[in-house]
Amino acid sequence: MEIKTLANTYLVLALLTGALMPVLLDFGAVGISIPEFLFIVYAISVPVSFAFVVFNGKMKKLKEIFGNKRNLAFIAIVGLLNYVLFEYGLTYAEKFVSASLATVIYRSYPILMFLFLPLILREKVSTKQVLALGLTFAGFVIAFTGGNLSLSGSNFYIIMFLIVIALAGALATTLVKRYVFDMESSMFVLNLASFAFFAVFFMLQTGAGASVGLPNAGSWVAILYTGIIYNVFTGFMYYSALRLIKTTIVTNFYFLSPFITFVFAYAILGEAIKPYYLLIAVFVAAGLLIQHVDFEGGKYLSKSKKKSNYLIYDVTSAFVNTSNNKMYSMLKGNGRVLAVKVDSNWYSRLGNLIEEAKGTDYGKKLIICTDGDRENIGNEEQKFVRDIMSIKEGEAALIGAGRPEHIEGFFADFIDKYKE
Repeated sequence: MEIKTLANTYLVLALLTGALMPVLLDFGAVGISIPEFLFIVYAISVPVSFAFVVFNGKMKKLKEIFGNKRNLAFIAIVGLLNYVLFEYGLTYAEKFVSASLATVIYRSYPILMFLFLPLILREKVSTKQVLALGLTFAGFVIAFTGGNLSLSGSNFYIIMFLIVIALAGALATTLVKRYVFDMESSMFVLNLASFAFFAVFFMLQTGAGASVGLPNAGSWVAILYTGIIYNVFTGFMYYSALRLIKTTIVTNFYFLSPFITFVFAYAILGEAIKPYYLLIAVFVAAGLLIQHVDFEGGKYLSKSKKKSNYLIYDVTSAFVNTSNNKMYSMLKGNGRVLAVKVDSNWYSRLGNLIEEAKGTDYGKKLIICTDGDRENIGNEEQKFVRDIMSIKEGEAALIGAGRPEHIEGFFADFIDKYKE
């Protein structure tokens, strides 16, 4: 399957399976405490995610993560920021607000990622993206007010809490896209860290004298769905799609999630679709349309102070699942793959550029090649790179893989000289 097709399939499946999650959480902790519910959930998620690692032959990658304490701690913190806050916070919030309203607020986190894109992903945020963000906040105001202009009401602090969770989710998701680690292994670490947190939380709660209940049938449905489907497979598919597809496209598509949740909530919980929910949908849809006609957002922001007339593309997405050990070693952690389009005017000099660069320090720090290099780039990876960069017949991509600052230095030192 082509990388682009695989990414789109992951995104659709993640959307559908993720949209059901908030509805199930509504009756997941009935008869038992939230910490007990999530302790059981993650007690299931850990062995399932480990089996997923073994099934996909990723034990070597998992050992690499555990062999690097810094990377292990980083992935664990991302799990606590996202999974723990989301699942505990959403389950708690749904005691006070509807599953639909909680979802509208939390599921806005993809657009909140724009706050972190320039610094973490080095992606340009355009005026149109800012406008889309403003429209989403207008939707927030509607959620705050319950469809009227008054901010009074007992749910104000719960809604604020949900916005904080959405911000944490936006940060965690941006970090997952920025730092390249094996996805199956990362899902196991995320689940293990969350299990450790809720195990301690549950023990502290029971030690303080809280009663321990028995899950009913409804709770078990929510436990099994969350522990197996959502925490392992939905997470894997969503994060994989996010790393493979342009951030704004994932953001656009994933805003369908709250509206699918509305349908599930109506069918399963009997919740009414209130008129002001539709108004929220209008604001979100407007932001969605604006981003569809935005061609500036998402461009790579170079740190280089030297002004050049070439555009750098971040094509890391094409290589996050690479089977090439040399390429993976360049990407692991904070490595990237950046590229510049080579047109017919200086294509003939490209071979000399690469040979000269390989004889410098850049050749020791980076993989330097073209998109046609079969030693480092597979057929599907080449197709995806050419698709990302809109490369036509007679054009090529000059590629650098490694630390972004080294790649930018290589481009700055060599490209202008060879284009002259």
